[in-house]
Amino acid sequence: MSSIRVTQGKRICELPFQPGETLLSILRSGGFSVPAACGGKGRCGKCRVSLNGTARMACRVFPREGDEVVLPEQSGGVILAESPKIKDFTGGGTGCAAAVDLGTTTVVLRLYDLATGRELGTAGRWNVQAPYGADVISRIQYTLEQDGGLEELSKRSREQVWSMAEELLRRENRPVSDLKSITVVGNTVMEHLFAGRSVKEIAAAPFRPNTLFEDREGTALHGVPVWMAPCVAGYVGGDITAGLLASGLWERDGTYLFLDIGTNGEMALGGKEGFLSCAVASGPAFEGAGITCGMPGINGAVSHVRYSHGFLYDVIGGGQAKGLCGSGLLDLAAELLRLGILDESGRLLPPESLPEELRRYVQRDDNGNGLFRLTDQVYLTAEDVRNLQLAKAAVAAGIRVLLKKQNLRPEQIDGLYLAGGFGSYMDPNSAMAIGMLPRQLEGKLYALGNAALAGASMLATDPEAWGQMNQVAGKCTYIELSGSSEFTAAFAEEMIF
Repeated sequence: MSSIRVTQGKRICELPFQPGETLLSILRSGGFSVPAACGGKGRCGKCRVSLNGTARMACRVFPREGDEVVLPEQSGGVILAESPKIKDFTGGGTGCAAAVDLGTTTVVLRLYDLATGRELGTAGRWNVQAPYGADVISRIQYTLEQDGGLEELSKRSREQVWSMAEELLRRENRPVSDLKSITVVGNTVMEHLFAGRSVKEIAAAPFRPNTLFEDREGTALHGVPVWMAPCVAGYVGGDITAGLLASGLWERDGTYLFLDIGTNGEMALGGKEGFLSCAVASGPAFEGAGITCGMPGINGAVSHVRYSHGFLYDVIGGGQAKGLCGSGLLDLAAELLRLGILDESGRLLPPESLPEELRRYVQRDDNGNGLFRLTDQVYLTAEDVRNLQLAKAAVAAGIRVLLKKQNLRPEQIDGLYLAGGFGSYMDPNSAMAIGMLPRQLEGKLYALGNAALAGASMLATDPEAWGQMNQVAGKCTYIELSGSSEFTAAFAEEMIF
């Protein structure tokens, strides 16, 4: 069998491979996490690595015996672990319990001592399924197209969660045998993949999943019971029910919009009397994928942009800007609109159409459109703007449909609660400037942080929380937007900035 030599920082190893196997597949099998937003289809260009000193796309290379591959060292970054405070519990049990927010992009695990009720620690990592695609659709496709694909994704997810739990237990000098339960919340696809359940039914209409985990059904992990949060539908999952539980909105008078924007935009409108929920395919643009210079919120990503006698920007981790994460993309688009570099239709104007002081940032692309350069390495193309328009229009249209179904105007909403990483780090003013969120909600926006993790923590530590969780799930009515003429019309209108 042939092999290649892979170097990543201080890690050097030989990886065997079979003839005809792509470099991306070899690296996946070797446990290396290489970004591949498109799932290895050759479209995103995110899987570039150094092969024998030349930059190549790993999904399009078939290596030969003795090839040398150099991967960049894994970057640190922003993984959201801050969450709403949950009710203190008195303990009285034995051992430890783990609460897991199993996100599409990140995974966060929090460990509790069941005897004292004390939080022992939190660990966050980038999801090891990233080489299989930036969104759940890519990962669903992988399970359908590859023999053993479901088992592969399930194994990687489960091993990651287990290693995170082991890490925290070691840190506390606790034996693995102290771990008594693991509670997992995530979107419906991620929960299915973790549990090893088929996602085929979620891939096509009527999008009815194999299970909604109504009975906490899960599978043991190394002998430890695993409990899964109940989901609402194929694309409104346990992360939303857990977030609603932690937010307390389900028992409050009034009308509230709960919004979690990621590769999917999941939302629920309502309160004590119940919620109307839906999901929109906002795409991975807000996670940095689908954008030429897009990247997750890791070191080197531009996280915020503003203009004052020139473009100013913040870079995660400091140092040189390497790309744009979702919040940076949102800010940049808002500033370009304000300055007139980007028009309402989404066109980047060519330099000759701009004031003299702005022309140095813009050049013409091959199609005569503008191409904006924040730095030599970080730029925005017409196609990037189009992908942002698609993402923001999906979210805005979803909100419009929910409001229309409830016969409400935006100003009648008592509060908009933003959950998840993107919702916590984005500037709401930028979101309103590009038309993603209603202007009428200015002053009513609240960032919850990692509400899904808080809900998971409640379930992991308080047996009574499961009864409340079932009430939350029961209060959620789902509407399917796929094929909806109302949504299609709203989406077309919301494409305008």
